[in-house]
Amino acid sequence: MRYTAGLLVVLLSILLAVTYYSAVGHRDERDVFYGVLVGGKPLNSENALVLADTDCIPNHEYTELTCTAVITAGDDVLRVRYTHPIEVPCLSRGDKVKISMKDNSTVFIIRKGKPSMEH
Repeated sequence: MRYTAGLLVVLLSILLAVTYYSAVGHRDERDVFYGVLVGGKPLNSENALVLADTDCIPNHEYTELTCTAVITAGDDVLRVRYTHPIEVPCLSRGDKVKISMKDNSTVFIIRKGKPSMEH
């Protein structure tokens, strides 16, 4: 059951990312992440900061990583579970990001600068 729920979250995230990417336009896809809010309250922020990126787990094919980002936005701290291609650097401590909420649980994160970490 847990595997099925995880797979459903990943598939939903991919669908939402495709929809969002088409709306964002020609932004470098390495800078756009999507995921699910697992801690904190839903909010939008132009100036958020990544405090940590934890629990990165590869899928069975080693083509994607699913991680949990800890992000501060003003006085709030969010935890976002997100998935990205393995060749794309994870979010990392010190990355400045923009947070956009699609609904109360779907989160889009845009890295505002170059990745501070490479794989």
